[in-house]
Amino acid sequence: MRARLVALTLAVLMGATMTGCGEPKVSPEEGAEATEAARAEVEDALRSLADVASGVGLDLRPLSGRWSVCSAEPPSLEYTAGGSAKPDSTTAEAIAALTEALEADGWAVENAGTTPRPYAVLVRDDLRASLGESRRHPGEVDAGVGSPCVDTTNEQDDLLGETFEID
Repeated sequence: MRARLVALTLAVLMGATMTGCGEPKVSPEEGAEATEAARAEVEDALRSLADVASGVGLDLRPLSGRWSVCSAEPPSLEYTAGGSAKPDSTTAEAIAALTEALEADGWAVENAGTTPRPYAVLVRDDLRASLGESRRHPGEVDAGVGSPCVDTTNEQDDLLGETFEID
């Protein structure tokens, strides 16, 4: 009898705990404002990165972005945007030149290397920029900027699957 009571108590406590885990941390309005702000910040940073890239001979345009899930419960999303270019030099040389130019523009190198492919990860404020040789199109340089995870509600789920063209 006592074992059944303990098992029932644990089941109730686990159910209560799991129910509380999935509650959104923000209202639908706050989620909408946060996603709009994150998207605007990433797109502004990417436009600036693309301008810096053009100064070292990389035309990353056209640029596009999309939302992806950070966590389902409680719901949160992150916005990433980027572009790619075929450099006149090797991808390693192009990534090194762009990394140096981005450092001069206020980005800080968090990590960089050449194996297994050339890459660099840079940060500025709470944004992260990634540079690397394209896995899908070897010989091209991919560049992107991503936001931190943004607390949302299920009302923002319609953003998933959309591709946003950036002018």
